[in-house]
Amino acid sequence: MKTGVFSRKIRVLQVLIAEVRGGIEEGVLSLLRNMNRGRFSLALACPPRLIQAYGRDLESLDIDVYPLPSLSRPYQLPALARLFRVLRAAAPDVVHTHLFVSSLFVAPAAKLCGVPIVIESCRIKEGWREGRWKTYAIDRCVNRFIDANIAISESLRQYLIEGKGFPAEKVVMIRNGRELSRVLAPPQKDSSQLRSEFSMSDNELVVVVPGRLEIQKGHCHFIEALPGVLRRFPNVRVLFVGDGSLRSQLSEDVARRGLTKYVIFTGYRKDVYDLIRLADLVVLPSLYEGLPLTAIEAGALGKTIVATSVDGTPEVVLHGQTGWLVAPRRPEELAEAMCNLLGNPHLREALGKSAREFVLRAYSFDRLLRETEQLYQRLCIAEGICETGN
Repeated sequence: MKTGVFSRKIRVLQVLIAEVRGGIEEGVLSLLRNMNRGRFSLALACPPRLIQAYGRDLESLDIDVYPLPSLSRPYQLPALARLFRVLRAAAPDVVHTHLFVSSLFVAPAAKLCGVPIVIESCRIKEGWREGRWKTYAIDRCVNRFIDANIAISESLRQYLIEGKGFPAEKVVMIRNGRELSRVLAPPQKDSSQLRSEFSMSDNELVVVVPGRLEIQKGHCHFIEALPGVLRRFPNVRVLFVGDGSLRSQLSEDVARRGLTKYVIFTGYRKDVYDLIRLADLVVLPSLYEGLPLTAIEAGALGKTIVATSVDGTPEVVLHGQTGWLVAPRRPEELAEAMCNLLGNPHLREALGKSAREFVLRAYSFDRLLRETEQLYQRLCIAEGICETGN
């Protein structure tokens, strides 16, 4: 691909509407941290709670940050007014939204404010949709304001084209990736420190379930499966690593089932990779996914993962080769898979080794970064923001 001649930097505004720091938010932070500062001027608009959650990780970056109320309803007039003010102040050449819910509000507003290029990243198959939302008519309407749709997996590319009916020429696949150098950085705490922190003995088996505490991640089905695991392995301890709107509800379910002594809610942790290192098994019981970062991270750390066979997950968790797949919403099947792996350390070690080799080869963040920058540049050349060069 030809490079571009830039009379000025391309201004890119990333927009997030979630208030909790999760996988999508980590991916956007990685882009902001690593994009070429010689070519791009970067900015972020997101809710104040997310800015606070990013903390020093965001403060250390040379970018403009615009507080933006979380947008979820069309009648949130003050929030919409704030969105227009942010778009005019940032004056971006490219607005990049993440998930359709953000595009629903941001894409039309961006075009009304004269933004030349709007890009949407599709990161999950939207399993929450029902009723009139299931028709995707509103998606096709909003997509008229969008210049390119990024799919992070082959499953999502098919979903956008065949499910939502988006023009194939607008859909670009940029497979998910992770800053593996950060995942593989030296640990902050060793296993003995972490076991002491969580009052776990050396002979207890640790199961880590990373992910936001939301319906999508399927924690309720894991909780339903856990008694079957404990009957065979009463020395199992579970770490739910993450935060979200269901924390109280899930905690009550754990208590109601008499599982409190076995389950720890850690909240959001900056040392999540240390917790994955501690794990004997990582579990991802999601109901829908895009291409899960958790599976990439666990694989890079050589850990075996049990995951549900949904959407893009089988593209990174190869059943019987780099991990183990089960059907979603099947607690009995999940319990059986967990028991089989907890009882077979040699199989866990073999799967973890294969997962590490596969992930390091296939899910480079450098590739994701390069392909994203090339997409921005190609669209800017087409709009005359920069000229084609040698």
